[in-house]
Amino acid sequence: MAKGKKTLIKEIKLLSEDEILINGKSYIILENTEDILSAKTMKISSNGNRILRFDDEKKKARLDVKRDIDIVKITINEEERAKKFLKGNDKSLITTADKKEVIETASSFIKARAIASEFGNKESVNYDKEIGKSTFYLIEEM
Repeated sequence: MAKGKKTLIKEIKLLSEDEILINGKSYIILENTEDILSAKTMKISSNGNRILRFDDEKKKARLDVKRDIDIVKITINEEERAKKFLKGNDKSLITTADKKEVIETASSFIKARAIASEFGNKESVNYDKEIGKSTFYLIEEM
């Protein structure tokens, strides 16, 4: 769908608390509103999110296309390569000797960023004290 294009909503169904089906395509709800199923049109915004429009023009909801996004933990074995990776996030510095594991899968970039940021937040139970030294958390769309 091109930026600014409006789509008339023919079919709308709430699949879960944060997932909605519109015209046969699944979306993740980023910003909800009451009575979301009464949306009339959907417009794509400049940042790629979809905005639902209602009869009440003040009322809006934001959506994003449902995706599978992995949060990947990478542990680089050599200190010098880890420092270089920290400066530029050059994935070519990651070798087969380094440990790479998928921690979690998210359905939107906002959720993926929130999950990845937990590992750098000292207040979080998921805080990783090695983050930025030898451990890095990357977001990869499948």
